Amino acid sequence: MEIEGVFPYAVFEVAGIAVRDTVVVTWAIMALLAVASWLSTRRLSDRPRPLQNAMEATLEAAESLICESTSYDPRHFLPLIYTLAVFLAAASVVALVPGVGSPTRDLNTPLALAGIVFVSVHVYGWRLAGPARYLRTYVKPSWVLLPFNVISEVTRTIALALRLFGNTLSGELVVAVLVLLSGLLVPVPMQLFGLLIGFIQAYVFTLLAMVYIASALGVPPMDLQPARTEPS
Repeated sequence: MEIEGVFPYAVFEVAGIAVRDTVVVTWAIMALLAVASWLSTRRLSDRPRPLQNAMEATLEAAESLICESTSYDPRHFLPLIYTLAVFLAAASVVALVPGVGSPTRDLNTPLALAGIVFVSVHVYGWRLAGPARYLRTYVKPSWVLLPFNVISEVTRTIALALRLFGNTLSGELVVAVLVLLSGLLVPVPMQLFGLLIGFIQAYVFTLLAMVYIASALGVPPMDLQPARTEPS
């Protein structure tokens, strides 16, 4: 990728509004993931095919990450955490395609993802811990800390977005400079290293998202499942 292509650029306009390449790539990733999800789940079997195996393995990994953060039933958080992880991993993979950049190199994408996490923290806290217990987390251990806790909600969301944006953009800049200086083959190891960094960033982003949600709960989990009655 050329240096100019590292930064987001307009592909076309809709009603005078420029649509950047990162938006187009995001749409493509969403479509591909939707098709892959349909293909991997349309014929579930006790003897899974490779696509079903891959889906189950990634689901188990996401579930394990959730269980490391909270003792609540992971099924409450799995749709959000799994979707974030798979999207961010796919965003790292597409960067290997010549002429295509990761959508997370556009600050708007990490900000949108961090915004989703910000809203989810409050929704999960309100719904699972209850309004009173959730709001009480802002005044622990003292009411004096209320404004600082509110400010931290905003600053950590911004930090979450900037971390993802900075690591993605810097990685693509390094590869672009190496291509400019040495040709196409030499930067290949750096691209693979960038892919590894992308996977690590996907893990860190989703882990922090789950940690923020767990901190919003702030209390030992309640019995969220219906009580089971033993047969007499």
